Amino acid sequence: MRVYAPLDDPAVIELDQVATKRGISRAQLIINAIDSYLHQPEPSTEELDQLRINLDQKDSELDQMRIKLDQTNNEMDQLKLQLDQTKIKLDQSNTEASNLKDELEQFKTKYNQTTSDATQRWEELKGYKSEVTKLKKLLEESQATNQHLKDDLIKRQSETDLLAKTREDLAVARMEADKLKETISLRNQDVSFLQGHVAQLTQSIGQLSLKPGEDEIKRKGWSWRFWRR
Repeated sequence: MRVYAPLDDPAVIELDQVATKRGISRAQLIINAIDSYLHQPEPSTEELDQLRINLDQKDSELDQMRIKLDQTNNEMDQLKLQLDQTKIKLDQSNTEASNLKDELEQFKTKYNQTTSDATQRWEELKGYKSEVTKLKKLLEESQATNQHLKDDLIKRQSETDLLAKTREDLAVARMEADKLKETISLRNQDVSFLQGHVAQLTQSIGQLSLKPGEDEIKRKGWSWRFWRR
């Protein structure tokens, strides 16, 4: 009797390979396989018990593997939660870093503006110092002129033969002296005002603590005494 059964191509190829190794035909290999399957011995009770024990052990191992898998899934969920929290913190850190960068740029801008203002005030202060020096020199010259007028007045007073003319000259000299004193007084007030203004500028620049570089000081000829205050 012939029995037909459909086989897929991989099974046919594998049958041919096994038959070739054993030196038999494909049909004989199939007959031997069927005969072996039909006449295989029945398992004993001890073998069945051992198989049940092995099956129970496999079930127990499978349960343990499931427990470990659940634990692993829980750990993965926790790790995922930590990862999400870390991503949130990283985004916050990036935002803070961006804000700090903006603040740093603003600080740099303010620093450059402050440096520019301090340099401008330093130039103005140098101009004030130069003007104060000129006023001091003019004051000294005025004081010398005043002293000369005083000496001339004493000399004229000692000349009795020219008393009338001396009186007229004295009146004129006194008028000039009064005008000169008024001029000196006004200039003294200007000098005091400039000295006060210079002191305020010196204090403001001292608080800024914006000392220029060595090269800039040498190039512009700035005085170290001002920056040492």
